[in-house]
Amino acid sequence: MKLLFLSQYYPPETGAGATRAETLRRYLAGLGWEIDILCELPNYPDGEIPEEFRDRFFHETLEENGSSVVRTWVIPTRRENFFQQIRMFASWMFSSFLYGLMNPKKYDAVYATSPPIFGAISGLMLARLYRIPFFFEVRDLWPDAALETGQVEEKSLVYKISKYIERVLYRHADLVIPVTRRSEELIKITEPEARTHVIYNGVDVSHFRRVDKPYDIIDEPLRRDVFRVGYAGTIGVIHDLETVVRAAKMLEDEEDIEFLLIGDGSRSHQLKKMLDEHRPKNIRWIGSKSHKTIPAYLSTFDLALNPVFDTRVFESILTVKFFEYLACEVPVISTARGILKEVGEISKAAVTLPPEDPEVLARTILSLKKDEKKREQLRSNSRTFVETYFDRKKWAGELSEVLKSRLNRSTDSPTPHHSLHKDISSSGYNW
Repeated sequence: MKLLFLSQYYPPETGAGATRAETLRRYLAGLGWEIDILCELPNYPDGEIPEEFRDRFFHETLEENGSSVVRTWVIPTRRENFFQQIRMFASWMFSSFLYGLMNPKKYDAVYATSPPIFGAISGLMLARLYRIPFFFEVRDLWPDAALETGQVEEKSLVYKISKYIERVLYRHADLVIPVTRRSEELIKITEPEARTHVIYNGVDVSHFRRVDKPYDIIDEPLRRDVFRVGYAGTIGVIHDLETVVRAAKMLEDEEDIEFLLIGDGSRSHQLKKMLDEHRPKNIRWIGSKSHKTIPAYLSTFDLALNPVFDTRVFESILTVKFFEYLACEVPVISTARGILKEVGEISKAAVTLPPEDPEVLARTILSLKKDEKKREQLRSNSRTFVETYFDRKKWAGELSEVLKSRLNRSTDSPTPHHSLHKDISSSGYNW
């Protein structure tokens, strides 16, 4: 079967969306799917299009398995404010739809992942134009995430239009694919008639594993004589690095503790401003690193941080970095509510704390630094947990079954839950 897969973000861009799209493409191709990727000209997170992609409206690359990656025009931006984001999203919606109009290939279905939601509009229109099913993957609930993080006001025209678009997509998708059951519940509140099936986020456990000699691989000169507390991931609206900076400042006198921040994103300028203001001596921020080297960097961490802002909509998410930490057997401190708190506690591989409390975070870091036995206990539980429940290859297998079942029968028929859902349900979990 042949799938047109719309994901605005795709490697060489970094971030959870790009990584999920690439690994799903690879795994589904291994299961016999022919997949063409439709994405933007790379410019995330720094807002610069690489030289080899400049001055092109479309850029097509053929993959080894015969599928193609088509990158289309976008207004590049660092996404530092809501207007920049909307302009960038709308430009790619236009160019991706234009490519779809000109594309002579035939497909069995269109699959679009969100956020951003605007790319899904292009996907729905193309599916209707081609008269084929439309599958809509929802990784974050947008525009509610923008509302709760103060990027947009509830009474604004942009928010009202975005909510209308969200309902249209839920209503007209042949299948909506959220990444947690909590998200599924919220989708059903917005559009009760939505047909849904949860395909959880996860991690490529073949790539993310503990590295024996990480310092031989990493491209930054890091000290080996410190207790390293690390964060590796997108610096975006979900991630509460403000609390991390404040906690680090409280621990400045602990000369053998180093905070290492890896990543870039839409809130990088806020992070830089805060570092300039507080000037903590024990934080080192090294920007983005290649996906290939991240497991080595994680293997230098003594503790990993998974900080999430305290907002209602973020209670329904599972951050990918959490699973990457566990796959690399790094003890985790997770400052979050909702599903992340529950999964952290159940995994027995993380210490969960209330969000946005730097004093509690600082005390917990100091306590775990002194308690090597506790850290080893957390580490020993981590990889088995993600291999059992959050192996992305297993979830790609379920996704393949679900999509085939939808293509082979009436869209009004319920989609059965398969073995992985049964594993979670039988364990008493409800994520």
